[in-house]
Amino acid sequence: MTPGKLGAARIGLAVAGLALVACTASPTNQRLTAPATSTTMTVPPTTVAPTTTVDPKIIFTTEQLNAYVAEAAAFEQAATDWLLPEGLEPSAGGAPGFTRYVFRQTSAGVVPTLVEGPLGAQVRCQDPDLPCSYGDLKDLLRSGDPIPGELDLTPAELTELVSELDALNGFLEAHADVNTACAEGYVSDRVQTPNMGSHFYRGDLFDNGFNPAEPEIILYALADSSLPNEALGQCRDGAWDGEPMVLVGSAFLLPPDAVGIDHPRGFTGNLDNWHIHLNLCRGNSAGRDDFVTEEECAGRGGRFHPTIGWMMHAWAETTRDNQMGVFSMWNPTIAPVADPSNVFDSRTVRGDDFPEGARQSLVTNFAFESTIEVDAGQSIYFNNSDSVPHTVTAGTPDEPDLGAFDSGILNPGGNFKVDTSTPGTYPLFCALHPDMTATLVVR
Repeated sequence: MTPGKLGAARIGLAVAGLALVACTASPTNQRLTAPATSTTMTVPPTTVAPTTTVDPKIIFTTEQLNAYVAEAAAFEQAATDWLLPEGLEPSAGGAPGFTRYVFRQTSAGVVPTLVEGPLGAQVRCQDPDLPCSYGDLKDLLRSGDPIPGELDLTPAELTELVSELDALNGFLEAHADVNTACAEGYVSDRVQTPNMGSHFYRGDLFDNGFNPAEPEIILYALADSSLPNEALGQCRDGAWDGEPMVLVGSAFLLPPDAVGIDHPRGFTGNLDNWHIHLNLCRGNSAGRDDFVTEEECAGRGGRFHPTIGWMMHAWAETTRDNQMGVFSMWNPTIAPVADPSNVFDSRTVRGDDFPEGARQSLVTNFAFESTIEVDAGQSIYFNNSDSVPHTVTAGTPDEPDLGAFDSGILNPGGNFKVDTSTPGTYPLFCALHPDMTATLVVR
């Protein structure tokens, strides 16, 4: 894998900027589908004249990059935030709470199990070094300090967001006792999800739209900080009949038939990425969620949900201030208590056929991992869990080396394996989005 010097391929990369526009434009007019995979591609005319003095590698590289641009421009997102493009052939991959898509393997094949909105790049504030928690946001507002650019918030938006979260906090303080929730008609799902808690929901609120001061779901967890190995108790006659529970947070749920299938409006700013669950089995006797077929779900005593409406967690309960962010899917202060930096690895999804000892690197939010390290001979698979196609191409935007390795168009859900037989340090990038760069280190 020796990087070549193919700087003249910048012609193709200049055109690649147009592909980014085509891939990320707001889908507002019609339902769009992904093109069928083809072994041939129509190559746009190259601006390099075919003369005997031109290096044929430069011609090939320019034509190939232009071909990628043309193919990516034909990839069209679904017209709504949570509908998947048609024609995908995904591999299991993704990480719920961190990637746009999550695909899981079942006995019936690989199926989508989560889609996060909105389309395009997400604003996720899940870095403990940033002021992402409810308490951090309040402190930032009080301080008057500059707002980090990663939050994508104006001072006015920060003020309004903290006000909304304060209203939610007031609601949660009034529902610290699980019996209060039961008395008001909240129903337990009897499942306590790790680093999340148990969802107590009120179905009569689902059609009322978004109100930051009245969540559709309150999250409780076992007071002894354990994880249950069976279904939890339930609300009976307005009171809780199970083991003692403590308040940990809240969640919002908006059914598509009430708010539509575009990404809903919620809290002020762009931090509140909503998600849709798909193909989920809930309510079995073991007290946990499963990703199995509908028939298998019924056999386990569960209830199969082809889809669950737009959901979002909000951690405005001050005793468990979430350093992964006020709108993160996961809260590592809830059993099993974890270091925030370890949560991503524990949520990474792979298929049963993923080779033992192999390394998976997720491509998400228009970014690679900055540095990917593997041992010589250890398989490395790049999984595109993003909302648009990418490439995994050897070299740099200025000096690409498609001959070393190149994935071609990698659609959402696609996997690409890179040969790691020779130790060395290898730069790589996305030919469609040249700002996406990384370094593969083979030890």
